[in-house]
Amino acid sequence: MSDACGVVSSADHVNGLRFAFHPNFRQNAPPTPGHSSSTAPAVFDMWYFAYGSNLNWRAVADWCRHYGHKPPTLKTGKPAVLDNYRLSFPIYSEYWGGGIADIVYDPGKYVQGALFDLTDAEMKVLDAKVNRKLDPADKEIGTYKRIDIRVAPLGKGEALKAITYQGTSTDRYHIPPTQHYMDLVIQGAYSFGLSMMWISYLQSFSTQVGRKPRPPGLGDAAPRL
Repeated sequence: MSDACGVVSSADHVNGLRFAFHPNFRQNAPPTPGHSSSTAPAVFDMWYFAYGSNLNWRAVADWCRHYGHKPPTLKTGKPAVLDNYRLSFPIYSEYWGGGIADIVYDPGKYVQGALFDLTDAEMKVLDAKVNRKLDPADKEIGTYKRIDIRVAPLGKGEALKAITYQGTSTDRYHIPPTQHYMDLVIQGAYSFGLSMMWISYLQSFSTQVGRKPRPPGLGDAAPRL
């Protein structure tokens, strides 16, 4: 099944509602006062761009509760845009019971989302959530892989280097997400001030009735996004 809804172009977000980006982020946190760098544990911060269910911190917290992880800090994200990609739903998730979000390189299109400053430990929790796996040769073999991108704030500000997730499968057929899943994505988009044009675009995707997330022990396969 293909997605029949229109694709938003990169030019559209210039004319859409835009929000100021707050620059008060720390990409590399300084050592805690009173602790020397030689004794304090190393903490590596990185920019992470979320565009699917990870936009909704409650959805992430629920998954973490099901699978015994400490939730990452996802309440302070800022609206941002990734150019030259488009949103798609080509991956089936047993956890969600329907299609889940992915991004596809597509010059001239764009994806709105939120930018977070996360530690390496927090990123590893998200790795587990999206079923990112590496083989002994460090080849990406899971459902999603990390990719390096440049993300611009929705408003004035310089583009930043960031990490996001992209599906490893080359199949691009549209798998309708459940309405519950899309509601969570849209709630997250609202919470971080994404443009109404983008929210309308999210609402245009075909969905299925489906079910709510299935916790472990009820026939779930992999702990996917």
